[in-house]
Amino acid sequence: MKYWRLVLPSLALMVVFAGCKKEEPAEEAMAQPAGPAPGTPEWKIADAMSAAPAEIGQGATIMDWPASEGAQPTQLRAGTNGWTCFPDEPNTPMDDPMCLDAQWMNWAQGYMSHSTPNITGVGISYMLKGGQAASMTDPFKMRPDSGQEWGTEGPHLMMIVPRSMLNMLSGIPDHPSNGGPWVMWKNTPYVHVMMPSRAGS
Repeated sequence: MKYWRLVLPSLALMVVFAGCKKEEPAEEAMAQPAGPAPGTPEWKIADAMSAAPAEIGQGATIMDWPASEGAQPTQLRAGTNGWTCFPDEPNTPMDDPMCLDAQWMNWAQGYMSHSTPNITGVGISYMLKGGQAASMTDPFKMRPDSGQEWGTEGPHLMMIVPRSMLNMLSGIPDHPSNGGPWVMWKNTPYVHVMMPSRAGS
């Protein structure tokens, strides 16, 4: 009996130590983040592609946001399908990449230069991770007013039309409260239609 009283505690300790060793690899695996480190060019490319359906993101040109106001975007990867994707917009709290067609790139160039965009046809843009804006009426507001929250939208598409077709938007609400399409930045050169969508659809 004295022998088992000595051996049993030792066996218990061995079981405990063996259990700890088995869990170490799992803990180490959980500690290692998957994919590129946030902020690296590789991460920005993957993030930009996630803004649109895979068929679009895979062949899109990937551009990074200008480092300062008035500067030009930097190309991270050349594309082949006429679409251009940007990673997370650094001035907003959430991760909000976007993919633009050629007309929306005209829009973006006008917006970044504070000039009227040259829109010659209907344009489509994807933001399937959602997006944020400091104001639903002022395109150049960079931060919400004190006590106000960021305007946040779930996954959506955006549409622009030439100025000659803007009267077609008159019957669309100018606020997202109805849950359907709505007009953002109405009565500005950057007016566009927000269209809620299911991510990946």
